[in-house]
Amino acid sequence: MGSPGFDDVKDNIEYRLGQVYELLDELDHQLNKCTPKEFYDYMTGETYTGDKITLLDVIGNEYLLIHEAYEISELKRLGVEIGVNTIMGSPKEKIYEAHLNAMEFELEYALLLEDYYWLKHRLGHHEKVVNDDPWMPDSWKPKAREILENYIQYRSL
Repeated sequence: MGSPGFDDVKDNIEYRLGQVYELLDELDHQLNKCTPKEFYDYMTGETYTGDKITLLDVIGNEYLLIHEAYEISELKRLGVEIGVNTIMGSPKEKIYEAHLNAMEFELEYALLLEDYYWLKHRLGHHEKVVNDDPWMPDSWKPKAREILENYIQYRSL
């Protein structure tokens, strides 16, 4: 099953992004905001790994939505154009920098909320990235390991 059309989810994306930006403003964290169209195109574009997480999964999950909004913000900060070709058409170093910064923020947010279930879940995902992602540039592997090591203690809670 493919992604729904943009017109079918535009209002939902706009509403959910608005919630994320408001929440992050309350936490004194400013992002480079994206439009609903940029978010849609980014989420429905091709990826290295053939992501299993869908647009609707992200829209419906606060943590994943925060992760993706943060990742897009980081990409914008790095001068990357946001669209359907962002992942496949941009330098891997920038893609992984944005992803790892977003992962770190997502885990920190889950910790702030004391959501240890989510921390464990995402640490499992992140550990697979650290150990098995053939696309990750060598220059970002230490940062990926550092994130894992910083949060691994919460696995046993």
